[in-house]
Amino acid sequence: MSFIKAELIALFLIIHSCLLCFGQQNNSPYRITSEMELTLGIGTIVLASGSYVIGDAFSLPSKQSILLLDRADVNRFDRGATYNTSKSARYISDITDYAALSLPLFHLISKNSRRDFGKIVIMSAETMLASTALTLLFKNSIHRPRPLMYNPNVPIESKWKKDNYRSFFSGHTAQTAAMSFFFAQTFSDYHPRSKWKPVIWSACAALPVLTGVMRYEAGKHYWTDVITGYAVGALVGVGIPYLHRVGMKKKKEKLDSAILK
Repeated sequence: MSFIKAELIALFLIIHSCLLCFGQQNNSPYRITSEMELTLGIGTIVLASGSYVIGDAFSLPSKQSILLLDRADVNRFDRGATYNTSKSARYISDITDYAALSLPLFHLISKNSRRDFGKIVIMSAETMLASTALTLLFKNSIHRPRPLMYNPNVPIESKWKKDNYRSFFSGHTAQTAAMSFFFAQTFSDYHPRSKWKPVIWSACAALPVLTGVMRYEAGKHYWTDVITGYAVGALVGVGIPYLHRVGMKKKKEKLDSAILK
């Protein structure tokens, strides 16, 4: 799934679900408010749009300059990625990414979360948007060459693309981590006493690891890209549910009051 399609889908889900769910504040661990959703939705869309502008302004180096790239210039920790070109690993990383995107659907199984599914859709869409926006910001600002750019076995025609200068950080890993940790966190909040929590958290922590390893094996990313993507995605995945927890508004009001005093 391209980042553009992900943004459009997420935006549609936010708008559609907000129309269905505003005012339906039942006994759930989360609270949906127009202030929070508009802030997150508009903020991430503006950030992503600005990132696209930065990306479009980037000009590809000459083919001669690309041919002169030397893997010896890559730090030792990351250098191994420049030898990788596995197509099967790339396909597997796409599959794990799609799998993570579908995780919120498992909330339909439980009665506790099924009746609150509109809120889950809103928050999952915001999680996807935030992860996408942050990824685009770094990719289009840093322009790090992908590992395959240093591989002499890759044809120059395949190298001479703007996308090959968007290595840092791994978008697949970030999105998989964001959606996996989002599911684990929301599952825990809806089922605080469930004996399945350790299993859910372990599985959700492992899925983006697999994605990251596959991106490395595919020659698409370095270890530093993968590790950063994992960290950013996990933070977003846990952060969005935290911001929507019931009681967060009161905590904010108390903090604002303390600051004013």
